[in-house]
Amino acid sequence: MTSEVGTSINDDDLQFMVDGIIHLNYENMENTLEISKYRGSGFNKGKHTMKFKDNGLEVYPKLKVSDYDITPSKNKITSGIIEIDKMLSGGIEEGTTTMITGPSGVGKTTLGTQFIKNSAEKGKKSIIYTFEESRKTLIARSMAINIHLEEMVENNRLLVKKISPFEYTPDEFSCVVRNDVENQGASIVLIDSISSYFLSFNSTQGEVNMVRGLHSLCDYLKSQGVTVLMTNEIKNITGEFIITSTDTSYLADNIIFLRYLEMHGKLEKAIGVLKKRMSGFENTMRRYRITSEGINVGESLDNMRGILTGNPELLDESSGKK
Repeated sequence: MTSEVGTSINDDDLQFMVDGIIHLNYENMENTLEISKYRGSGFNKGKHTMKFKDNGLEVYPKLKVSDYDITPSKNKITSGIIEIDKMLSGGIEEGTTTMITGPSGVGKTTLGTQFIKNSAEKGKKSIIYTFEESRKTLIARSMAINIHLEEMVENNRLLVKKISPFEYTPDEFSCVVRNDVENQGASIVLIDSISSYFLSFNSTQGEVNMVRGLHSLCDYLKSQGVTVLMTNEIKNITGEFIITSTDTSYLADNIIFLRYLEMHGKLEKAIGVLKKRMSGFENTMRRYRITSEGINVGESLDNMRGILTGNPELLDESSGKK
């Protein structure tokens, strides 16, 4: 719209006269597009990431939670490890979101890739988005514990993508995941990890908006029948039991936790299930080890207390006392 010299049109006049209004913004080193009016039709509100690429302008619309109809499935994805599947009452339901939480080095990624390994053997396709490790390091480390990711990649059962810090915005990452899932026909997505997700994307949108973005992405994937696995790192090695340092635990249909234990002067590990929306679960904890042959899970630690504090105490089996 143009106006003749000497005339003046204020913003209210413009909004009344036009059918649509598009705002282009540049703030905090990020280009965004926002629609405030589009007469005769609904539109996706909010600021959408916009980038200038060699092939032109690209816009990454926000995913909207309300767009997706999510129908729970009774089919289950198993780990292939008898004890873990028993703890989960047979496995994880397809199309649900599972958070694997615990401190650094406790085996969260390994557990996630174990589900992927067992599913690949049954013909299912998966995608791993790694924020922390390089693709090469993840594959080499997994091979050392008998999880052959490279073989899955070669057999077109797995796509591994390294997400570099500050390369994407949350909206752009969601679009990448959506395109990958649709193009690959993947049934499992592993995001490794939520903690690095928040660190890698600049937080100009604020933590609340980033959580909403992750919520929308998870809901989209679940609506497509995709099972989502998310690892989450907590700072405490032992001591006070914490699920997550961000407000994301509500996103999970299932929560599996891993803990370090100090036993006889050594650091041991334990695994437990804290939450499972669609079925019951074993409410005990078991010893958890990672060996050159893979994950090894022992019997339930019924004769111990104080495991969640990281300082377990052995109980007298006959009296139930320390």
